[in-house]
Amino acid sequence: MAEFKDRVSPVLGEKVSTAVTVGTFDGLHKGHLSILEELRKAAGKRGLSSMVITFDPHPRQVLQPEARIRLLSSTEAKIKLCAELGIDYVTVLEFNRELSQVTAERFVIDYLIGRYNMKCLVMGYDHAFGRDRQGGEKVLRELVKVYDYDLIKVPPVIIDGRPISSSWVRSRLEDGDLKTVARLLGRFYSFSGTVVAGAGRGKKLGHPTANLEPVEAGGLELFPDGIYAAAVDLEGEMLPGALHHGPRPTFDETESTLELNLFDYSGNLYGRTLEVFVIERIRPILRFDSADALTRQMDADDEEVRRVFEKMKSSTAALRRAV
Repeated sequence: MAEFKDRVSPVLGEKVSTAVTVGTFDGLHKGHLSILEELRKAAGKRGLSSMVITFDPHPRQVLQPEARIRLLSSTEAKIKLCAELGIDYVTVLEFNRELSQVTAERFVIDYLIGRYNMKCLVMGYDHAFGRDRQGGEKVLRELVKVYDYDLIKVPPVIIDGRPISSSWVRSRLEDGDLKTVARLLGRFYSFSGTVVAGAGRGKKLGHPTANLEPVEAGGLELFPDGIYAAAVDLEGEMLPGALHHGPRPTFDETESTLELNLFDYSGNLYGRTLEVFVIERIRPILRFDSADALTRQMDADDEEVRRVFEKMKSSTAALRRAV
């Protein structure tokens, strides 16, 4: 298998030819996964290396900054998942105004064929690239006649009568509908956070927590404040827990915090970066009359979280598998 390259355009040997797909792949939902699976199959059938070409920053952040798009996944997360899915190469192109003006034909000539020796192009049913999105299926099939590559169009993945899209995933996540999000992604939504020192209040209340500083800036704005059933994968073992996301109104604290109470775990996590899977929203953030009242509610929250996990397979695979 070809060497996996992290964030940089790979330098391919002269004898390396590729099957390529191009896109932003925000969230890598089931529709994206279908494209990547077709890419792997096409590469294997033709004796090619598989390559994903994506962009950083997201094109809409450059062309429509006023939209303030909230991304479902960081570039690093996309690269990691592509590697786990067996993709040979990932190349990340810097998206800027100059690149946005490259025509579809020039992109095919200079990048796909010139840099990456593309022999097969796999594209989603509605995808287009190049200046003004000129490079749709019609144009790309015309270019096939000139530049002699295979073109494979992948149909959409349909759920509830509509094709899966990143915008649909984003809207359900913003509403706290984690069950639908998991159906669309094919796995539970997750974010990364580094464990940092906190005030220690959770321990005093009988619910010790790991305080998390999110790695992806702005990513937590995607889902609402609340108490969630969550889990962390530590050395291949799924550890369930209760996640607090939001302010602490009982203590008149308005700053949003992330605190994770991992059940039945007493190890030292300070400084570690954890991937946190967000499974189900238990309740919104509430103000309580006293610390004792809050503690009783936290006890009840923990019981509800445990019931959520009793319904799941107690394995790490349950977090990452298609659902």
